Amino acid sequence: MKKLFLLDAYALIYRAYYAMMRTPRFTSKGLNTSAIFGFVNTLEDLLRKEAPTHLAVCFDPSGGKTFRHEMFDAYKAGRAKQPEDITLSIPYIKRILRAMNIPVVEVPGYEADDVIGTLAHRASQTDFTTYMMTLDKDYGQLVRPNVLMYRPALKGQGFEVRGPQEVCDLYGLKSTAQVIDLLALEGDKSDNVPGCPGVGEKTAVGLLLQYGSVDEILANVQNIKGKLAEKIADNRDQILLSRDLVTIRTDINIDLQPDDFVRREADAAALREVYEELEFRSFLLKLPATKEPADTAITPAPAEAVEGLGGLFDLLPEAETQPLYAPKPAGVMEEALSAPFVGLTVYAVGAEPMTAEILGAAIAVAPERALYLPTARLGELQPLLSRPDVTVVSTDCKRDMLLLRRVAIDWKAEFFDVTLGYYLVQPEGRKLPADLAFTLLDGYRMIDFERAPKVKKCAAIDADEAEVVVSQRADIALRLRQPVIEAQKQAEVPAELRRLEHDLLPVLTEMEWTGVRIDPTILQELSASLTARCEALEEEIYALAGHPFNTASPAQVGEVLFGEMQLDTKVKRTKTGSFSTTEEVLEKYRAKWPIVDLILQVRGLKKLLATYINALPELVVPTTGRIHSTFNQTGTVTGRLSSSNPNLQNIPVRTDLGREIRRAFVADPGCLLLAADYSQIELRLMADISGDPAMIEAFGQGEDIHRATAAKIYHRSLDEVTDTERRNAKTANFGIIYGISAFGLSERLGISRAEAKMLIDGYFNTYPGVKQYMDNTVLQAREKEYVCTVMNRRRMLPDINSRNAVVRGYAERNAINAPLQGSAADIIKVAMVHIQHEIEQRGLRSKMLMQVHDELVFNVPMDEVELMQELVERQMSQAYRGRVALTVSTGLASNWLDAH
Repeated sequence: MKKLFLLDAYALIYRAYYAMMRTPRFTSKGLNTSAIFGFVNTLEDLLRKEAPTHLAVCFDPSGGKTFRHEMFDAYKAGRAKQPEDITLSIPYIKRILRAMNIPVVEVPGYEADDVIGTLAHRASQTDFTTYMMTLDKDYGQLVRPNVLMYRPALKGQGFEVRGPQEVCDLYGLKSTAQVIDLLALEGDKSDNVPGCPGVGEKTAVGLLLQYGSVDEILANVQNIKGKLAEKIADNRDQILLSRDLVTIRTDINIDLQPDDFVRREADAAALREVYEELEFRSFLLKLPATKEPADTAITPAPAEAVEGLGGLFDLLPEAETQPLYAPKPAGVMEEALSAPFVGLTVYAVGAEPMTAEILGAAIAVAPERALYLPTARLGELQPLLSRPDVTVVSTDCKRDMLLLRRVAIDWKAEFFDVTLGYYLVQPEGRKLPADLAFTLLDGYRMIDFERAPKVKKCAAIDADEAEVVVSQRADIALRLRQPVIEAQKQAEVPAELRRLEHDLLPVLTEMEWTGVRIDPTILQELSASLTARCEALEEEIYALAGHPFNTASPAQVGEVLFGEMQLDTKVKRTKTGSFSTTEEVLEKYRAKWPIVDLILQVRGLKKLLATYINALPELVVPTTGRIHSTFNQTGTVTGRLSSSNPNLQNIPVRTDLGREIRRAFVADPGCLLLAADYSQIELRLMADISGDPAMIEAFGQGEDIHRATAAKIYHRSLDEVTDTERRNAKTANFGIIYGISAFGLSERLGISRAEAKMLIDGYFNTYPGVKQYMDNTVLQAREKEYVCTVMNRRRMLPDINSRNAVVRGYAERNAINAPLQGSAADIIKVAMVHIQHEIEQRGLRSKMLMQVHDELVFNVPMDEVELMQELVERQMSQAYRGRVALTVSTGLASNWLDAH
C-alpha cells in the first residue's frame, strides 16, 4: 500500500512553538529552537510510527500574499505578526528537511492548503492512500475515501484520522463538499473571511441540510422565514466571495506527481551538522555513523492500521526504544542508608502542600533501582533524612519538605533541587520534570503525572500506578542532578547565586509552614460594606443607562455604552465583533462620561471582593487556622519571588480600599507585626550602578530624591518645588528606569507629549550618568544578548537584535530594567537568608511570615520587638554595599496595614 503524507508545515510549526511557550528551548547563543525541536520531534514520530512510503512538507509562499489577497484585500487582516522566533526557525526547518531528503513544496501565489489539495487530488486518482496532516478544519472539504485528514494529538486525546463519515458526523452534514458551503455561510474569523453576519454553524448546517448548497439557499431565499432571509439576501455577494475564499484549490500548476515524493535515506552528515548547530543532543544520539547519503528509496514497512503520534506535548508515552519503567525495589533502602546521593519524591494529591492528601513516597539510588513506600511506611524515611552525609535530590524539595514535616519527619539531610538548579540556567518558562528529563536526558520520556488528567482533577491513581509513577519520579530526579550541574557550569552560573537560591529554599519552607493569621471579622465587615456600595453604584448606572443590565458582562456593557448611548462610533471591536470594553479602552471615556467611571468603580470593587475579601477566609487551613501562601522561587525570569494562594504581591496598595485588605492580616496574641521595606531600592541601585554623581550626591545627603530631581529639572530651589512638579519628577524617576517613552509619560501624567519630552530631556540633562548607563547597557546587551544583576544573575535577551522594532524595543527596556529589578530581588533574598540564620542562631521565637516585593513581614513577640527591629534593619541594609547606602523603614502594629 502506498501511504502519502502531506504535511501542512506552518500549522505544525505554530503548534510546536506555542506548545513549548512555558518551557522554551534556547541554544547557548540564545536562539529559540522550540518550533524547530517540536516540529522535528513530531516528524520523527511520524516517520517511526506511520512508516509513510511517500512524504512531502508544504509551505505557504515566503512572500505571504496569495491569489486570495487579490480577491479580497482584507483576507487574513488583523492576524498577529508572525513571531520572529518562528521566522528565524523556518530556514533551519527547511535545511533539516533537505538533509532528510524530504521534499519541500512551496508555490508562489498559493497557500499550502492549495498545494496539498492539488497533490491529494492527483493521488486520489491512483493507488495511494493520502493523509493530510494538519489542524485546519478547512481540509474537511478535501476528504474522500482515500484522502484522509490526520490531526496530531491534542491535550492527551491522541491522534485523529477523519474520513468522509467522521467529517460529516462532526458537522452534521451530508457530504464533505458541504464544508465549503458551511464555511462560506459562517465565515472564518481566523482568516477574516466575512461569511454571512448573524449566521453561525448551527444555522448554516440547518440551511444546508434543507437546501443542499449555497447556490440553492440563494435561489430559495424567498422561502426562508424572518430576518434570516434578509441577512442572506443582503449579503449575497459577501457569501459568494467567502465561498471563493474558503475553497481549497485542487488544480494549481505544480510540476510534481505523488510518486516524486518517495521516501529516501537521510543525509546523516548534513543532519549532524545542523543538529550540532542547534544543540539537539537527543536527535544527535539517534543518528547513525556519518556516511554518504544513498539515493535509493526506502523499502516500505508492511501495511498496518494508522497509529497515533504520541506527541511531545501531551502525555509523552514511552518511545519504542525505551521500555516501560519497571522499578527494582530489592535492597534499595539498605543501599540508601549509605549512598552519597538519593532521589526522593513524595506523592500527594492536591495543589497546596499544607492541605494535600499524602499517599506515599519513593526513593531511588540508581536507574530503575527505586523503592515505593505507601503512607503507612513513610516513617522508614527518617533514618535516611537524618543523615548529615547524604544529599537528597528532588524535583521539588520545598514541597517534599513540607509534606514530610506534616507527618513528623524531620529533614536534616543536605538537598539538591533539580528544578531550581535548572531555573538558574534557563529561567524562562515553567520546568516540569518530564520537560527536564526530555531536555537533559537525551529525549527520555517519563510518565508525567502533572499532565495526567486524573491528577489535574486531584484524583489518586491506583497503588500499582503509583509505585511506577512515583518511583520513576524519584529515579529521574537523581539522574537529573549531574546534567543540571553540567548545564550550570556551561552557563557559567556563579557559585554565589547557586548558594543563595539553595539557602533561600529552607527559609521559604519555614515561611510557608508558619503561615499568617487573618481576622475574618474584618473581611466580613469589609465584604458587607463593599457589596452594599456596589449595589448603590449599580443603581446609579441603571439610572444613567435607562434600564438595568449586567455590569459584569463585557458584551452588555459594550452594547449599552457604544450601541445605545453611542459614546464613540469608532470604538475598537473584539475578534467576535462585539465592542471592546477593557479597562484600557474605558479609561479614555472615564473623565467625560460619569457612567463609565461608575462601571470602572464597580469592576474594581467586585475584583477586590472576588479575589481577596471573599476569597481569603476560604484559604484558611482548618488544622492551623492560618493562611499558608506558596512562595515560588522559579516563577519569574527576573529572580523575584512570586506567591500564590493567595498572591500576596497583587494585594492592592495604591487605593484606600485595597490597603484595607492588609488590616485583616494580624499578629498572633501577645505579638506585633514588624513590617520592613527598602526605600526606593531600584533608584538607589540606578545611582550606584550608573555612577551618576548628581544622583549619588542627592541620596548621600539624604534629600527627597523626587524633590531633588524636580529642583534640578525645573531649575528651582528645593523649597520652591511644587507638589505637581515633585509628582512629575517621581513619575519620571520610576518611569525612566522602566524605559517609559514620551508618549507613555504624557499619558500617565496627563500632559502633552512635547511637555513629556521636555521632562525626559531635562531628566537626562540632570542625570547624564543615567543616560550613559542606559545606552551602554543596551549596546552590551546587543553584543552578549543578556544582562546581569549585581550577583551576576543573567537575564537572556534573545530579541535584543530583532529586526522588529516593537520586539526589539521591548527587549531594550528589559535590558535597562532587568539588572535593577533583578538586583533588588537578589538583595532581599540575601537579607532573608541572613535574617533567618540569625533568628535561628540566637534562638528567637520571632517568625518571618511574608515577602512582598521589597518588604518583609515578621510576627514578633513583645519581648523581642526591640531586638528584631535592630536585627532586621541591620541585615537588610547590609545585604548589599555600593556607592549608595540602602535604607530600610520599619513599622510595628497589631495588623499589617498599620505596620506598613
